[in-house]
Amino acid sequence: MPRGQAIKYTPEQLDFIKSNCSLGRNELTAKVNFKFNENFTVDQIKSLCTRNQWKTGRTGCFEKGDKPWNTGTKGLVKPNTGNFRSGQVAWNKKPIGYERICSKDGYVIIKIAEPSEFAHKHRVVWEKANGPIPDGQVVAFKNMDKTDCRLENLMLMTKAEMVRYSQSFYKLANSETNETCLLMAKVKSKTHQVIKGGASC
Repeated sequence: MPRGQAIKYTPEQLDFIKSNCSLGRNELTAKVNFKFNENFTVDQIKSLCTRNQWKTGRTGCFEKGDKPWNTGTKGLVKPNTGNFRSGQVAWNKKPIGYERICSKDGYVIIKIAEPSEFAHKHRVVWEKANGPIPDGQVVAFKNMDKTDCRLENLMLMTKAEMVRYSQSFYKLANSETNETCLLMAKVKSKTHQVIKGGASC
């Protein structure tokens, strides 16, 4: 049918559509096309019903006294079916010692306690060998590789020393020279403290 031209339904078609308007529009369209050998679209039948206020009678709401299909269930399953039981271990629970690389800072983190306590691995390795890290100090990587947490690759630095490192030596550092740059930062920081202390006397 040409676009924009009004559809002319026969009286028989209109009677059939009206008497079956309670059907879903897809089903009604299929029945009309089959019975009258037509090729109406769902939108055409839907528009006809809307214009004539032939409604399905469905409101989308529960009638008084009706019960939802899932009454007596929990979620999409019966109560206690497939749910966690007391003492059951989750399939994805990680054991103590599990490691992964943190997506935020690139450091290796390791699970150190239940239920889900993690810490930076390089700090754990250092403290296991040397005791707690003093306040105001950090553990640096000699070869600049945050994932290389071997004890021999770690160096304790004060925050003041790291400031000197960032200001004067970071741009000079690479995987081979970084340890030297860290040591030079220590020397420069100590020298600054000595000079500052002497000036205040």
